[in-house]
Amino acid sequence: MSNELLENEKKNFILFPSLFFFVTIMFIPKLDILPIFGYWQGIRIEDILILSFLIVYISNSKNSIYHSNFLFKNFLFFFIYIILSNLIAILSGIEIKILMIIRLFEYVVLLYFFDNFEIKITYIKKILYIYISLNFFIAVLQYFKIVGSISSLGYLNPSDILSLRSMGLTGGSWELGAIASIIFFTIYEIEKNYLKIFLMFLIVNLLLVLAASRGNFAAFNCACIILFLYNNKILIIYKVLLLFVFSFFFLFLKNYIFLDFFDKIFLVDLNYLLYLLEEGLINNNLPSRENLENSKVYLSFWYRVKDWSMFINEVTSSNINILFGLGLKHLYYDSLLIRSFVSTGLIGVIFILFLTLRLKIYLLVFFLLSGAFLDLFISMKIFFFTLIMLYVHSKKDIIYKK
Repeated sequence: MSNELLENEKKNFILFPSLFFFVTIMFIPKLDILPIFGYWQGIRIEDILILSFLIVYISNSKNSIYHSNFLFKNFLFFFIYIILSNLIAILSGIEIKILMIIRLFEYVVLLYFFDNFEIKITYIKKILYIYISLNFFIAVLQYFKIVGSISSLGYLNPSDILSLRSMGLTGGSWELGAIASIIFFTIYEIEKNYLKIFLMFLIVNLLLVLAASRGNFAAFNCACIILFLYNNKILIIYKVLLLFVFSFFFLFLKNYIFLDFFDKIFLVDLNYLLYLLEEGLINNNLPSRENLENSKVYLSFWYRVKDWSMFINEVTSSNINILFGLGLKHLYYDSLLIRSFVSTGLIGVIFILFLTLRLKIYLLVFFLLSGAFLDLFISMKIFFFTLIMLYVHSKKDIIYKK
């Protein structure tokens, strides 16, 4: 398809209120408009917006299903494979969750939205700064029990047990941590002011602590270490200065403010984690929760391994399942890595590895480490912000030409 034709299609896209769509999905909390009997999640504003965009898109006969410059080819190809793996699962007698099929369909529509999206990258940067600032303000209020939070269950007052961790506007503490990290990686690629980048780095770390998101905290900072060490544009003297400032900031938080959060990180014995994994996933002999060395540190991981063991046993029950997975049979896996294998099989895992070859190393590290303990892309918010990041990264070369 010629560039001229593509430009004409993007002009037609202006008929759809794309900026309103973009900002609304970004900022709108999880609020059900219409409940669905038998499901914890009803129809939300984002569902209606996605359907509206789809209707507008397919009503224009000039729009194509695929073109050579499609922005998210890798996602599109992988979603096609997921559809194939689900057909195989259905033929094998596996019951697929209809809610997951709908969510997959919505994700595909979002690919087409961003493929046709046209906005100055500098505007996106400003919107992201506003979003992260607003989330930080709300997260602090939630931490001090001044305001409650909005999740899939509706509004939760500050005294609710689910409000123990700050959620910001995202609807979940783990979502707040992942989204804040992704926003940092988005801004890092387009922000020339290193002071703003460093301040953003500190704010994101504070958000991760307020959200008590240990997995995201470790993943984010490991990825940032790679960014920091391999950035040749930063002089050694500035690297030393930034390292000193961050070390002081980190020790202050660790020793005086967020003692419990950092204890749960530094008291972790990696050998014991590997032991629990081996006993749960390989030997099917996971210790009981009463026999855990430290429930405060390992209980959440123990619950994960318990579920993972069930999923792994299920997928390894037949050769077809091992190759193509169980499809979208389960809603939650608490791990992107476990979901990849259980839902798509060995072929799906190989496919994912092939499609991520061009992913930047620091992003690969982040998604691997955070995805080890979090089912990242079950969240539409996280998927949406990931698409924003990839969109910005793909457009950054022309940021100052617009």
